[in-house]
This record gives sequence, structure tokens and C-alpha cells, in this order.
Amino acid sequence: MGLSVQILTLVFLSYITVNALPFGDHLVPGVDNSNKWVVLCAGSGGWENYGDQAVVYRAYHLLRSYGIPDDHIIVFHYDDIANDTENPTPGIVINEIGGPDVYKGVPKDYTGDDNNPDNFLKVIQGDLELAYQGKKVVNSGVDDHIFILFADHGASHYVQFSTGLLHADDLNNAFISMHKNNSFAKLVVYIDACESGSMFRKILPDNINVYAISSSKHNELSWYWNYSEKYKTFLSSFFANNWLVNDEQNDLDKEAIQQQYEYFKEHTLVNYTWLNTTHVLHAQQYGDLSISNLTVSQFLGHKPKGQTNTVTKSEQNNDAVNKWDVSLDLLHRRIDETEDIDEKNGYLKKLENLYKGRQYVDNHMTEYVNSIQHFIPNIATNAILHTKQELNNRHCYRLLVDTFQKNCFDITKNSYTLRKMNIFVNICEHLGHDSNGVNTAVDHLLQYCRHNIQPEFATNIV
Repeated sequence: MGLSVQILTLVFLSYITVNALPFGDHLVPGVDNSNKWVVLCAGSGGWENYGDQAVVYRAYHLLRSYGIPDDHIIVFHYDDIANDTENPTPGIVINEIGGPDVYKGVPKDYTGDDNNPDNFLKVIQGDLELAYQGKKVVNSGVDDHIFILFADHGASHYVQFSTGLLHADDLNNAFISMHKNNSFAKLVVYIDACESGSMFRKILPDNINVYAISSSKHNELSWYWNYSEKYKTFLSSFFANNWLVNDEQNDLDKEAIQQQYEYFKEHTLVNYTWLNTTHVLHAQQYGDLSISNLTVSQFLGHKPKGQTNTVTKSEQNNDAVNKWDVSLDLLHRRIDETEDIDEKNGYLKKLENLYKGRQYVDNHMTEYVNSIQHFIPNIATNAILHTKQELNNRHCYRLLVDTFQKNCFDITKNSYTLRKMNIFVNICEHLGHDSNGVNTAVDHLLQYCRHNIQPEFATNIV
């Protein structure tokens, strides 16, 4: 009987070792992580956005190994890259060159079209209807801690899913409602997206026990990172990779969130190889800054005994691209890398179509701005098109963005349009609180797009 117990024990420990410590709770005796909830969300789909989903998969395994119960981790991912036709290792997703498969074992809580802004907001607020359907939701209480990671594209005052937009006001209003309903003791949210600081800047209250870190300023791009010639895409993102590396390197029971934030502030330089330029990324913090004095482990769990605080270095590079330009960057790389003339010509044709699509958007945005000059006094077309004011009139901006999304170009399928949101910011700031002017600008946009945008030319403009 004693021998059988020893054999079973050895088998159990071997299983834990092979399967990346899925039983983290059992390896941290006396630690109760039932008061911790985690939501991991990669809003994007598509091979070019591989890095966002890969980051979420790696984070899931890491937090499981830190003892967060599986039913307390909710994962949003489009779930299209593991079996994408471009995947050289079907069914496998990696987050580092030469790294392990991070896809195996990741739950499919919200995938495909269920990975959307509406479900995301419902999940973090513990929606009963979803719970009755057997779906995972955050079922937290007044003593619980919540951690949220969101990774995808973004522009001023919104981030995007493959299926829609999540506006800053909606996210912050959800946090305010959760606070009023005593849904948590403390909530920490990290957002990795272009202009992600705009999701919280001058919006997130500092008295609702919510602390936020954005990967970039409100007017600054974020970056994919670590290009793989084998996978022909970027395997990670710069900010999220720094987050995961910092977690792996440090004793989370001792490291304060503020120390992690300082790590982000110190690791800022990215190399844009295609243009041979370097760029600086500025992470920002918002909300109740006192929460940053708490340890990381109070949100992410505790490392098992014996788990090292060092990272095994695999082959990496510092190659990066801003998220807005990833499709263009990858196409140029494929043109340079292939030696097959037919394949190269195919990529060149795609590049030609890409630039035609961008020109199509440029022309229509210019025509729209020109068409509203007669009712917006002293409007300067060039300034509206090519500068960006600070947004204060969020109501006007949202009306224009939503009208554009529904009637002109689907922003989630036409990433180049992210660069055009500054036009709507400038129009709204020029109009101020002139409600009649706002309504006219919105109606004119609707009518312009209905009469001028051809649907067959309004998709996949990257």
C-alpha cells in the first residue's frame, strides 16, 4: 500500500511538471486565492494580430501556476490563430521564438463572435443571464480583488474587438456601477492598445478603488514585438511582454504594483526595423494610485514553492511595429523574404491594393470635411485632417465614430481608419457644445457615406 501511494505521488508530481503547474493552488499551502478574479481579453483576431492572443494564452498558464482557480479566470479570445492556414505549426501557438505551446489547455469561455464588447461588460459585472446560461462571469463580492488585461487595437477613447468597439465611457461607467454595487474591494486593469491612455485620462475617478495602467499615453501608439520569420508575424506585444517577464522575474509577494509600473517606465525603447527608427513608449497610471502600494500577488496569486524568479532566455529579437501599421509591415516583410517570383508578385499586388484602399479612405474623408464647411464657420480643412486637438466633447465624438462605424467603414475590419479618428476629434472640438452643429455633422456624415461609399471597396483596408 505504501509503495502504491509513492507511485501515485510521483505520477502526480510528474503531471504537474509536464503540464506547466496547472494545480498551483495545491503548491501554495495555506493560501486561499478564492477572493481573486481575473479577466484576460484579446479583442483582436487575424494572423497579423497574433501577438495579442498569444499574450493572453501565456498569461492564462502563468496565473494558473500562481494558484488562481480556473473558474476564477475568464478568457476572451477570437480563437482563430491556432488553426489559421498561415500557421506553420497547426494547433500550436507560441509567445516566444523557440518557446512552448501556450494554446493547449486554454479555456474557450468567449470565442468567435461571443468575444464582443457587450459580453465583456456583462462578464466583469457578473451578469446573471450569462451565468444562468452556464457561462463564466465574475461572481465577486465586496472583499474580492479583480484583475483585467485587455490587448488589441485602439484609438482615441475606445478599444476594439473584432466584433465592435468598447468606448471609454462604457468601461468606466461599468467600474462605477460595480463600485456602487460592492462588487469588489480593489480592481486593477491593464490595457495594451494604441492611445490606451485615453480610456482613463480625465475619465476614471480616483475614489472608486480602481487602478489602471495603460501601455501608452492618450495620444501615443503601442507596439507588437518579437517578429518570427517562421511564423511571419509578431509573437507578442511590447507592453504585455514586459508585464509577463516582470511577473516571472520577481517575488510577487514582495513586489508592489508601483514597482511593476516603474519597470514599465524603465523599459520604453522599441526598434521599428522596417523604417530603421526607434520609438519610446510611455506607460501611464490612472485612478486610485494608492492601490499601487499593494503587492502584485494580491491580484495575480502566489508563485509555487521552488518556482524560480528568473526567466529562461529563449531566442528573441527587439523587432517591433506599431499596432496600426502591422498589416503593412508584414506585407513588406513577405515581399522582401520570398524568393518565389510568383509569390512576390502576388504580395506586390496586395500591396498595391492596400495603398489604393488607403487612398480611397483619404479621398472620402477629405470630401466629407470639405462638404461640411458651409455650416461650420472658419473650419480649416487641412487642420481638421492633419492635426489632433485634445478631446473634451466626448458625446459628439462618439456619435460621429458610431455613425462612421455603422454606415461608412467598419473600423474593426479596416484598421487604417484608426488613423482618421483625429478628424472627428477636431470637428467636435471646433463645434464645442453646439448641439445643432453636432447633429448636422452626424447627419451629414450618414448621408455622405450612404451616397458615396461603395461597400465592395469598404472592407479590409489595412
